[in-house]
Amino acid sequence: MIVDPGFARLLKELREQRHLSLRTLGRQVHCSHGYLWDLEAKGKRPSIAVAALLDAALDAGGRLSAMVREVSADSGVWSAAENGSVDPSASVLEFAPDWRHGVDAVVELWRMDTQRRGALRGIGFSASAFVSPAMRWLTAPLDERPASNGERLVGSPDVEMVRRITGAYRTLDNQFGGGHVRESLVRFLDGEVAPLLRGRYDADTGSALLSAVAETTQLAGWASYDAGMNGLAQRYMVQALRLAAASGDRPLGAEILAAMSHQAAYLRASVDAVDLARAASRAAADAGVAAIQAESAVLEAQGHAVGGNEAACASALDRAERALDRADRTGDPQWMGYFDESYLAAKFGHCFTALGRGDLAHRFAERSLEMDGRHYARGRQFNLALLAVAHVQRGEPEQAASIGMQAAEAAEGLHSARALVYLDDLAQRLARYAGLPQVQVFAERARPLLAAATTASSL
Repeated sequence: MIVDPGFARLLKELREQRHLSLRTLGRQVHCSHGYLWDLEAKGKRPSIAVAALLDAALDAGGRLSAMVREVSADSGVWSAAENGSVDPSASVLEFAPDWRHGVDAVVELWRMDTQRRGALRGIGFSASAFVSPAMRWLTAPLDERPASNGERLVGSPDVEMVRRITGAYRTLDNQFGGGHVRESLVRFLDGEVAPLLRGRYDADTGSALLSAVAETTQLAGWASYDAGMNGLAQRYMVQALRLAAASGDRPLGAEILAAMSHQAAYLRASVDAVDLARAASRAAADAGVAAIQAESAVLEAQGHAVGGNEAACASALDRAERALDRADRTGDPQWMGYFDESYLAAKFGHCFTALGRGDLAHRFAERSLEMDGRHYARGRQFNLALLAVAHVQRGEPEQAASIGMQAAEAAEGLHSARALVYLDDLAQRLARYAGLPQVQVFAERARPLLAAATTASSL
């Protein structure tokens, strides 16, 4: 990676012109303020993806991106965002041409993640990198019938083992956050699942195996996303989609496309979030799963909301509500258990807060808390933070701080970067009301949590 020496100076100049602190800019581009300080003061080399995010946040018109380029235009590798080293995982952003190459790619991803975790932690995220895999899913035939003649015989008990262990990890993820399960889950994939993919199985067993492994890989991507490793999460999502295609599992493919949209909206890539949600909706229609169509519609709405398009958001929310009303949930895959009216209400609330409509978000945020807070503890923390933000937007800072205290308490039991991002967002919104006693109490409660998160992200 070659970076123009003037990059650091221009970055600082643009940031100060807009009166942004390093912390505020970091929230906008989802980097730690310590990392941004290293870019400005120490001349650390950013990835192309990070430079593009900074361009967008600072309205730089591409000037920052133009100062960063790859060493070789045809090398296929690029700099890791956190440490400037060559990213060895660039190839696993690709949707492999056939299922055997897909197995090779995902096994290599697990191996790299297990052995070179530090090198992969800060790799960059680019929402546009999801577009090609999504198109391949929509256009490629899903009838590969995978069979293998390896040495180890693989049968139905092996597939059931993968599914059961994935279910256990999913439960822990929902209760304690992605950071709690991620490393153990990746070790399971690398140590136990990789030999199964290299084993001997017929086409029926192969399809079942690849479907189960796709679900586990998607969960590893989701846990990575929740832990704040967005570039690594993206690679897991792409490879999970490839495995789902090889297995012919259309509902799971639709769910993975929805997860891609979810991540893109969280990282404020509005256009890509909308496109991915629409791809998920088409895949869900092909699969005949109305609940995923409802999920896709509400994720499309969130993409529109992030982009400030209130009319398009309202239209998509209406489609989401109607799709869920007509959905027959009896045939839903087991992993769809989280999607219910409380989840839908939370997504409505996020859409309205993104649009600055706390008056509308408030009632949906309250409804979102009619959930199973024990099994979905992370979701409850998100929804508490959502309700608090709605109160801020309604001009009710003391109520926001009171609920924020509950959100901070809930975050203490989680290992989730997203939980702390939502808490930090609330703290920033309440900063203007620092003189109010209840706000001061909240700030004191949240401060050590956010300080610990900042320290961890800069390591």
